[in-house]
Amino acid sequence: MANKLYWIWLTMVFGAGNPRVWELLRECEDVKDAYDRVLNGKYSLTSGEKLLFAGASLEKAEEIVHFCEKENIFIFTYDDEKYPSLLKSIFNPPVVLFVAGNEDVFESELSITVVGTRNSSDYGLNAALKISTELAKSGFTLISGFAMGVDSVVHRAALSQDGCTIAVLGCGIDVVYPKANSDIREMIMKKGAFVTEFLPGTPPLGKNFPIRNRILSGLSLGVFVVEAPYGSGALITADLAIEQGRDVFCLPPHDIFSSAYQGVVKYLRDGAVPVFGHLDIVYEYYTTFSHKLSSLKPEMEYISADDSSLFSKKSAKRKDSFKSTELEKPAETVDISYDGLSELQIKIVDFLRNGAKHIDEIGTECSLDMAQLLTEITDLEISGIIKSLPGKLYSL
Repeated sequence: MANKLYWIWLTMVFGAGNPRVWELLRECEDVKDAYDRVLNGKYSLTSGEKLLFAGASLEKAEEIVHFCEKENIFIFTYDDEKYPSLLKSIFNPPVVLFVAGNEDVFESELSITVVGTRNSSDYGLNAALKISTELAKSGFTLISGFAMGVDSVVHRAALSQDGCTIAVLGCGIDVVYPKANSDIREMIMKKGAFVTEFLPGTPPLGKNFPIRNRILSGLSLGVFVVEAPYGSGALITADLAIEQGRDVFCLPPHDIFSSAYQGVVKYLRDGAVPVFGHLDIVYEYYTTFSHKLSSLKPEMEYISADDSSLFSKKSAKRKDSFKSTELEKPAETVDISYDGLSELQIKIVDFLRNGAKHIDEIGTECSLDMAQLLTEITDLEISGIIKSLPGKLYSL
């Protein structure tokens, strides 16, 4: 309890998102030492921090704790074991998080942030809805900012699939903003959570939203920018994602000359992954997180191996590159029961008896498009019949 009060007190003094709090903490043994140094005038504060210091007290921090307990709001301090591990790795992580909803929501390893402008086009909103829906079906936790426009569509898409979603706020955890999204607030708290570093009661001031954007990107593996003109807050989130070493995905614009997509065009030119469907995001994480992905058959399918000469050429090249590896050693002695396996799964298993194969080779050999292949491979992995290897290889 005592440590929690010190962390909240530091937020009162330095304000949310102020990196100077970490300059102090790096000089101190622990959070209590940081509190003592500031309280006793042993750490130099700026004029703005001095004003905040004058209104801060442990008594007020205790009032916040009691308020949160009464309202079923969780408080995660930086030294708390429930503090999101992904967020700990970023520059200037929040010292305190206030969470309403499912406190275990941050344990999901498979999360993606989807952002875009509040004034999105019909094309952008439709793409955000369809792609977010499929990502939720695939097992992703969808993170967004609870604003109108793209954010609202993302949260609603996740809820429509009984999926998990996290709303990162630019105000206090107890402040309902925007009012237009109040109808899904309770639903989000049941299937996900609201999170903010701002103290309870903090209004949704414009300056708060750029501060909170580092949390949007920091909580996820990557950021998908749907639509963003220059100056959009979504671009701030994308910049922060790059700084944090996260992946950046962008929806290709329906009009390359439209000002609404100028920010997206910039990132696509700089190497962001273009997203033509949810599988462009799924493929980036399949090898590492195949055990987390749903085995539901995606509605949107890509070109099958039979219909794509480009796919076939790529597979042929990969076949040649793997022929001389140790992984090609036959696995004839592996004893596997075919009970409960589909014809397609039996075909995959038989093919892998000759040794490890690249996912493209399996698709070509078994005449499966990538969507079908991912579904069958996931089922076989869950059953413990096959395993994934580095480089998108699979073996028995």
